[in-house]
Amino acid sequence: MPKTEKKPPENRLSLPLFAPIVSDKGGIGKSLLAKAMAEWLRLHNVPCSVVEVDTTGQSLRGLTDDVVSIAMDQRAARRDPASVWRALTPLYLAIERTSQARGMTIVEFGANEAARGALWVAMTDLQEELDQLGTSTLIMTPYTCQAEAMRRGVQSATAFMEALPKARLMLVENERDGRICDLHPSSEAATVNRKLIGPLAAKAATVRMPAIVADSWAPFEAANIRLMDAVRMPVREIMSITGLPLPEAKIVKGDVAAWCDSMFDAFDAFIDAGGRQDG
Repeated sequence: MPKTEKKPPENRLSLPLFAPIVSDKGGIGKSLLAKAMAEWLRLHNVPCSVVEVDTTGQSLRGLTDDVVSIAMDQRAARRDPASVWRALTPLYLAIERTSQARGMTIVEFGANEAARGALWVAMTDLQEELDQLGTSTLIMTPYTCQAEAMRRGVQSATAFMEALPKARLMLVENERDGRICDLHPSSEAATVNRKLIGPLAAKAATVRMPAIVADSWAPFEAANIRLMDAVRMPVREIMSITGLPLPEAKIVKGDVAAWCDSMFDAFDAFIDAGGRQDG
């Protein structure tokens, strides 16, 4: 029988797209999610702008030369509160430029910056500007199986949804520390999941971010190597970078490749970015 082409899922988001990654909790995978999304766009040959809003502005270094880093100066903010809002102006310029190119603007809000970002979005009435640009919004909120990560993720997602009423929401369960389905039903984390994540998930897309073996990705990340460059790298070069023998170098390459495939499939199911250009 001839192979039938799989029909794309209904109501996928179209480009251009504004994709803020939000949670006021640090260490939950926001940077890794941003890197995966940027690599997926790279495979599709889609224009991409990456903005990081953080106190240090260093979490996405090595991803691309075009990363816009907005390092929030807390001392300056105390002296001149308006400086916070002025500092975020490059974010709008990135959205405007990338929207005109029919691409995607990925914005990672660092720990404790999501609340400030949501307030800026509301104060500038960004929804109106996005409407004029013809740009849709996908709010992405990663969280782990820890109760506090879920609480703060829901808080950040809700703030952005209120400021951007036309946005779609993607909840990303980071399985790095275990799966929520494996939690004891009476645990605090399981209770928070039922009371907070559950109602939000009912009106959102949900995506699993599988655990990526830490020892597999760490040497590439330390060398500022992009995800797909690690996947495409000759094994001998991986051996040189990691100091691993050939069998183990093949394993770490396979671990990263499998993780990327899982994430890219999830993005394909939710966003219409055209035909993927593998190779």
